[in-house]
Amino acid sequence: MSKYGTPQYPLVKESDLDPKLHNLWKKGIVSAEQRNWDYVVSLVLPIVKAHVGFVDGRALVRRAEAERIKGQKKGLSFGGGMSLFKSSSKKDPVEQINELEDTVFQKDPYNQNANQTLYEMGLRLQMPDLAAFALETIREGFPDNTKNMHRLAEHYMGNDQPEKAGEVYRSIIKVDPRDMEAAKGDKDAAARTSILRQGWNDEGDMRSKMKNTEEATKLELQSRQGMTREQMEALLADTIVEYDKDQTNLSVVKRIADLYERLEDLDTALSFYSYALTLNPADVAMQRKVEMVQDRISDLRITQMEAEIEADPSSPDIDEKRAQIAEIKRARSSVVIAEAKARVDRNPTDKQFQYDLGSAYFYATMYTEAIPHLQQAKSNPHIRSKAIIMLGRCFEHKNMNDLAESQFSEIVKELVAMDNTKKEVLYELAMVSLKMGKKEQYLDCLKEIYNNDYGYRDVAKRVEESYSA
Repeated sequence: MSKYGTPQYPLVKESDLDPKLHNLWKKGIVSAEQRNWDYVVSLVLPIVKAHVGFVDGRALVRRAEAERIKGQKKGLSFGGGMSLFKSSSKKDPVEQINELEDTVFQKDPYNQNANQTLYEMGLRLQMPDLAAFALETIREGFPDNTKNMHRLAEHYMGNDQPEKAGEVYRSIIKVDPRDMEAAKGDKDAAARTSILRQGWNDEGDMRSKMKNTEEATKLELQSRQGMTREQMEALLADTIVEYDKDQTNLSVVKRIADLYERLEDLDTALSFYSYALTLNPADVAMQRKVEMVQDRISDLRITQMEAEIEADPSSPDIDEKRAQIAEIKRARSSVVIAEAKARVDRNPTDKQFQYDLGSAYFYATMYTEAIPHLQQAKSNPHIRSKAIIMLGRCFEHKNMNDLAESQFSEIVKELVAMDNTKKEVLYELAMVSLKMGKKEQYLDCLKEIYNNDYGYRDVAKRVEESYSA
């Protein structure tokens, strides 16, 4: 049971819309499929303003606003300020929310303070889904904001959605592995999820209230992560029977997609995930899932073609395969760069975002573009080492070896412990020194590694050969 009580405004679904608004919604979905984001906003925003509880519509509007900004040549720089909006406790919450939609979100959909206000309005209206949506929007725009994620996880736990809370806690741990509060929260969420899945509550064992044991067994099997292949195939066969009865049942479509993914049939999984997204275009999590599976398919294709090239370098189609690999990497790089650039545009003073953009440019071999962002990232002590190492590599790739040497020399002096980072920098400095003809400096760097880690890369071979030369 949610702790928020009965909402003042009900959650509105597509089926609840009157015919006129329902027609606008359908047109909005078609426009989203055509990526006509301006038209999506113009069609769906009036529905959202008329029905504060239409969270699916609000999610589609927010996606359209974000995509529209991504497509602009020059990004905006609001990044969480509230200069465009001042909350007033005297105003009706719905009126405040609609004002936010008009004055802030259309230009800055990830504005942190505005979304925080939307969260608070959702709580005042006793609408936990709306409140969660506001925090999820901040999470999408600022994936390293662990304070917001803690608030979101606690919100989900308070609303009896521990599975979602656990996913958020695990995201926090990825950002900060030392967050013990998140680790404990994940365990608590897992325990609560298990209780809910098994049907236990204050009234006793819900299994005894099920119509039959077969249904209970099926639900348990469906939720189990460690299923054998035979169990997954059996469950998939049963689920396909359900799908044949109703091909618009979103939960069934998602279940099929998940099972195909677990069975490593990624192409089929992608087709069902994509279909699930057409059934609910406002599902941001499903959009991410589609992109993740697409990336996995691309990775496998690249690995396969690289293996084929290595196995038969004289193959007549080798140039075609190399071109395909380059095109896949180029397309993926462009997406990563666009997303990283959008984050920088929203918050240009965040050095982590600057590093992420510089890194995206670096891996796309756009070294000139990477340099200014990595130079800005150097001022953040938490990522300084990574930024300087990558900056030095940019200079090295541009054959500006003296500048690369200065970067590597700068950071190696700051690193006290002989850990993997220092070994990496010393090795990079050694290679640049060799290019510059500074053989003594080259060997000094390698010997420092050799004295601490004989097995690091090819250091032992290089050092020992220098004595026999």
